[in-house]
Amino acid sequence: MRNIEFKPDRATVDLTVNEFRILNNAMNEILNGIRIRGFRPRVGATRRETDILLRQVQQAAGACRRLAEND
Repeated sequence: MRNIEFKPDRATVDLTVNEFRILNNAMNEILNGIRIRGFRPRVGATRRETDILLRQVQQAAGACRRLAEND
């Protein structure tokens, strides 16, 4: 993880392809691999919100991989 930019309502983080993979795998395990009782209070989001974010992470990771393959 390199650059982190903070704003009042968000943060922007530069991740490597490997860091995207780690984030993707961890989120996938949270949603699909392990059962978490009280999901929302523990994770801070609903399963649906987390699934949407996971899909966005997967899309970004895929775009990074495609760019790396074209270099």
